[in-house]
Amino acid sequence: MNETLVDRRKKYFASLFSIFIWFAVLILLRVPLNPNFSFFSPAFLVILLTAFIPSLLIFKKKSNYNLTLILAYIPALVGFITSIIFNNSVYFLISFPIFLLGYIIIFPKR
Repeated sequence: MNETLVDRRKKYFASLFSIFIWFAVLILLRVPLNPNFSFFSPAFLVILLTAFIPSLLIFKKKSNYNLTLILAYIPALVGFITSIIFNNSVYFLISFPIFLLGYIIIFPKR
């Protein structure tokens, strides 16, 4: 089944803008933004790993677009989860550019 460009863009923008839901949940849970964190913390290392592994999978093959969208969404989810676990929303803000870069790369053009 071949998806049209309009269908792909609907899925793309729906998943892209759903990131604001996670940001709102962090605000509702009152997770503080503490800029004093260590770059050598386990959370930061997990975010770095989730930034590279999905991108390698995305660049290898773009056969299934839904799977590509899910893989590009992983850094945002990991940033949200680590922000909850370590009670610091700076991890979500660190993972946001990684998430955004992945979505810029997979923008449906044709």
